[in-house]
Amino acid sequence: MAMGWQEVRDEALRRIRARDWPPGARIPDEAALAGELGCTRVTVNRALRDLAEAGLLERRRRGGTRV
Repeated sequence: MAMGWQEVRDEALRRIRARDWPPGARIPDEAALAGELGCTRVTVNRALRDLAEAGLLERRRRGGTRV
């Protein structure tokens, strides 16, 4: 079964907390994360949007997403 957006969010949060993605680091793009996690880009987008709304990620169009 494919991951839901909450599971993708939890995995991203785990990577942030473990400093796999340290502050200021650019994280992989949505397509790369979707392929790695076995879900759709829409699912990844929803998860990253939630973390951005919580203030943990900064997202910029054409500029990528940073912790």
